[in-house]
Amino acid sequence: MKIYIVIFLLIIQQCLSINSYHIQLDDVDLNSCVENKNVFNILSFNLWSDHLEMPGYLDASLSFRLTQNYSTVHSTYSIQFERKIGPLWINIPCITDSCFGQSLCILIQNSCGSIKSCNKNCQLSTGSHTLEHIRLPLKNSFFEHKIFTKGQYKFKIQIYDNANTIVGCFTGYITLKMNE
Repeated sequence: MKIYIVIFLLIIQQCLSINSYHIQLDDVDLNSCVENKNVFNILSFNLWSDHLEMPGYLDASLSFRLTQNYSTVHSTYSIQFERKIGPLWINIPCITDSCFGQSLCILIQNSCGSIKSCNKNCQLSTGSHTLEHIRLPLKNSFFEHKIFTKGQYKFKIQIYDNANTIVGCFTGYITLKMNE
């Protein structure tokens, strides 16, 4: 009977545990859009921490230069994830709350304290801007099986205007390793 209780408690602990990873940003391909109509010229993308917990948040910063005054009210962004398996990149399911059609205005409002020219109506002026502590929620569903989690990942973030035209994008490469 005691052995069953111990096994039961171990199963509960594993189900409720937070998976902890070391995350390394390997490379960022700035302005990787095919078109040259970028309103957002990406200057840098960085992670705030090399520690990541699942479920949890990816905490990042993004610097960009706007080529014109820009309203983000009806702008959206998308995030696409891929996992490297052997020599191939395989699309993986969305690991954030939503991967398509997310409001750029809300993202900027949530990071508003870090933009000098930021205002709550999502109007940005021409020039350089930095969003600090962009917190993207990560779902645990894909990372439930630790054996599948470690490895290389690629993400592509695209920014769309109100006509659904790409006005900025970048691609990043990260490596996840289990914390011991």
